[in-house]
Amino acid sequence: MFPFSRFVGCRYLFSKKRHSILSLTTWISVLGVATGVTTLIVVISIMSGFGNDLKDKILNFKSHILIESKDFSPFHYSKDFKTDIQQADTRIQEISPYILTEMMIRYRGSTTGVLLKGIEHKQDVISSKAKDPLPPILLGQELASSLGAFRGDVIEIVSPLETTGPLGTIPKMKKYKVAGLIQTGIYEYDTKLAYVSLQEAQQFLEYGSKIDGLEVKVSNVYQTPSVIQNIKKASKISSFQVRDWQELNRSLLSALKLEKMAMFVVLSFIVLVAALNIITTITRSVLEKRREISILKAMGARRSHILNIFLFQGLLMGVTGIILGMGVGVGVCYVLDRFQLIRLPDIYYTTSIPIDMHLGHFGVIGIIAFVITVISSFYPAWKASKLDPLEGIRY
Repeated sequence: MFPFSRFVGCRYLFSKKRHSILSLTTWISVLGVATGVTTLIVVISIMSGFGNDLKDKILNFKSHILIESKDFSPFHYSKDFKTDIQQADTRIQEISPYILTEMMIRYRGSTTGVLLKGIEHKQDVISSKAKDPLPPILLGQELASSLGAFRGDVIEIVSPLETTGPLGTIPKMKKYKVAGLIQTGIYEYDTKLAYVSLQEAQQFLEYGSKIDGLEVKVSNVYQTPSVIQNIKKASKISSFQVRDWQELNRSLLSALKLEKMAMFVVLSFIVLVAALNIITTITRSVLEKRREISILKAMGARRSHILNIFLFQGLLMGVTGIILGMGVGVGVCYVLDRFQLIRLPDIYYTTSIPIDMHLGHFGVIGIIAFVITVISSFYPAWKASKLDPLEGIRY
């Protein structure tokens, strides 16, 4: 942009002779853009924080790769099969067999549905002890709360399998002792899941050596597609389906992404409204400076010079608002993250608002705000460049 246009644009924008209402609309335009940019940065950072927090909880609790039979039926499990998968890729860190089935849980007259999961225990908390006749079970925090059960209480699991008793065929039932409570950080899991040892689940369900699937943990969760390809090449698992965490949680991840995009579009209208103020401000400036514009044209100024003068005014207001908004937005995010001023209720499973400030988000917000500013500034600047110098001098 020409130095002449920048110089005249600044003089027009900050002239001491300007009407007070025009100066007011200038600052309103700047603050409007700043408010829109600040709001976008804060809201998108908060939504990214919640999304990453939920993603971390899912990855910490669930497997990165899941191996199941294609018809979801139980299959025989052997150490050789596990070894073949383990050797397929060096990024595989852990392979755990599991059993997952729907049951009923009963405690002191309260009965509810539950997902019973049998896992290989790494701690003694779910391993049977010789001096305790009842096998241990771990309950989700919310499930235990709804039942009113605590550690040390005895609960009863009711299986859909039938067994023959003195009075005929009845559902298979077994008593367990609550060895502890688990909080995964995901409400839907904590209200439904109960854990026993893999051997206990196989015995109770009469599975023998069968399992429902294998959970695989890898060193880099974003490289699961290539790990899956290596597993399929190295192992004889044509009758199995192999899915990673992104495919297993596709609906949730897509919903989070769509929600963020929708919020971004809605909040962008704040910047759009501020852009309307820029149009008003430049239009007022053109009307106020009609005589000066005509004189400049009579002295030889080209249309491009006049266009750039008022386009520069709009860009100056927009860029000032963008810089101010980014500074305030980053400051607000830092304060919220550093000092945790806003406390959240227990239902969110986090004590404060999670913040994730991403440089890429800031760049997109700044570019979009800048483009809106350019578009809104162009029309009144173009109208000013078409002004007839004879009419401007006459009036």
